[in-house]
Amino acid sequence: MKKIFVLALSFVVMATGVYAQGKKKYSDHYYKRTAQFEQERPINSSDIVMLGDSLTEGGDWESLFNGWLPAGISVVNRGIVGDDAPGIYDRLHQILPGNPKKIFLLVGVNDISHQITSDSVLIDIEKVVAEIVDKCPNTTLYIQSLLPYNYDKCIYKTMNKQDKTHTIRRVNKGLRKMARKYDLKYIYLYDYFKAPGSLHMDGQFTKDGLHINKAAYKIWANALKKYVE
Repeated sequence: MKKIFVLALSFVVMATGVYAQGKKKYSDHYYKRTAQFEQERPINSSDIVMLGDSLTEGGDWESLFNGWLPAGISVVNRGIVGDDAPGIYDRLHQILPGNPKKIFLLVGVNDISHQITSDSVLIDIEKVVAEIVDKCPNTTLYIQSLLPYNYDKCIYKTMNKQDKTHTIRRVNKGLRKMARKYDLKYIYLYDYFKAPGSLHMDGQFTKDGLHINKAAYKIWANALKKYVE
């Protein structure tokens, strides 16, 4: 009886430690979303997966792609607010076993907000890309560029301490090279959202300087249309 109690106690301590460690690593929302994904049907080879952070989670992709999806193909939103490349890597086990038909990856802006270099951001993103390519050779992976942000409107301290536009652009150049390295399609979204004569996001597309509105999502979806059909 004593042995059983000790084993049970050890399990509780280990579980608590893992949870505490996880809490430190990612947000509550991350764990809520990944738990939600576990309750959903498993991803399969007829799915198009939208994979990324808050920009991806905020898109009603099923409606945005309505009428474009081939028969029998579904779109699955696997975006998580606040997620970064390491967070995405740690949840690929919820996606890759199903060998989805396509994955549209957009990640990097939260990584930049962590005040790390563009090279470090690209290393973490490449880890995600390499894992997808290795585990899902039959999945078509699209690397999407980062969107611009609006420095004047940005309400996030980690992004408006200094202008991160040049970092975003350096990451985008690196993503283009990464796509060539792995023979993947690179979808350059940046110019669709920048203001005329500027490198920043057009103010009509955002209220907080970073997240986008319905009009911007329609533009984004239209940019993906030929890759979805």
